[in-house]
Amino acid sequence: MNENMQELETENTQTVENAETDVSVNEMLEENPMAAKRRQWSSFVEGPAADFFTGYKLEKMMIDDGSGNKAKFSRTKDDGIKVEYTSAVLL
Repeated sequence: MNENMQELETENTQTVENAETDVSVNEMLEENPMAAKRRQWSSFVEGPAADFFTGYKLEKMMIDDGSGNKAKFSRTKDDGIKVEYTSAVLL
């Protein structure tokens, strides 16, 4: 029974933490939507796009979202990954 109580307490704590995170993300989006878009692009480039590049063992890759955001991936001589990316902002 104690194990069940501990599990419920853990779930409740995680729910509260998730709710606090959601609020802070929403506040950031309301404050500066352009900054949020730049973060979304950089998160995509450094996350799923980088995973695709490494997963398929590519030598070079360029991506463009059609809205001015671009990224260029390339392999270095020591088998590292070099990533250059930009994000366009209209004011």
